[in-house]
Amino acid sequence: MDYNKVFDQIKDKLPSIEINDFSDLTAKYFKAKYGYPEVPVLLKSRFKNLYESIDFDELEKTFHSKDWEFESTEEKEASKMSFKSYFESGSTAYYLRLNMKSIDFKIHAPQIFECWYKSYPTEKEKKELTWLYYGNKNTFTNIHTDVWKFNSWLLLLKGKKLWFIYPKAYNSIIKKEKEKFGIENIENLLNSNIKPLMVVQNPGEMMYVPSDTFHFVINLETSLAYTGNFMNETNYENVKQFFAKSDNKNNKKFINNIIATGMTNFKIRNL
Repeated sequence: MDYNKVFDQIKDKLPSIEINDFSDLTAKYFKAKYGYPEVPVLLKSRFKNLYESIDFDELEKTFHSKDWEFESTEEKEASKMSFKSYFESGSTAYYLRLNMKSIDFKIHAPQIFECWYKSYPTEKEKKELTWLYYGNKNTFTNIHTDVWKFNSWLLLLKGKKLWFIYPKAYNSIIKKEKEKFGIENIENLLNSNIKPLMVVQNPGEMMYVPSDTFHFVINLETSLAYTGNFMNETNYENVKQFFAKSDNKNNKKFINNIIATGMTNFKIRNL
């Protein structure tokens, strides 16, 4: 399917995700305006310096340095291929997801999205929750919420992404028939009483998605993104509830220790 044609049909008929164009947006303001209220937002200017600091020539060399395991968009087995062959094929059946620990390339993490999990001091190996995503035009990520009820951020490096984010008030309904509200039903969004918010993201812009928020994303152009998940004082209750349902006592203890340490440090900083 050509999702650009679908976008042309609906672009003026769905409500927009909030857009913030402040270049000097502070962490305190962000948390008060978007973090605590759990409001998704496209930050157009705040991360311009981070975007401009990236050595794209070196990044391109990293991608072309070897063959990669491309993951399937259709629940098939991964396929190993070169970056060049994937790009030239225009395939929409696969996309590339690279954990930042797995490649010899560094990008500064956006400091405004402080993560208690990442900063927690421990000898236990923790998951790396930052990635690079590369997908050809018309690839997509179907409707989902993010891992462990963490918040998420995504800085677009190349291309153009179309975002659909549902208000959390619809969560209980969406959970019953998730596929009804995802990519398979995109042409019927305008006929539904439950409509997502929508916005187009361009290079240098940052999308913030709050914890436990259903969303899906389409690449209107071949796109490269830098993305991650995080927890802090804005969403730790959601994370705590998620792990409270786990049968793994060690995981519960681990996350509770992280939250306790994070809250202590937060209170000290704000005395």
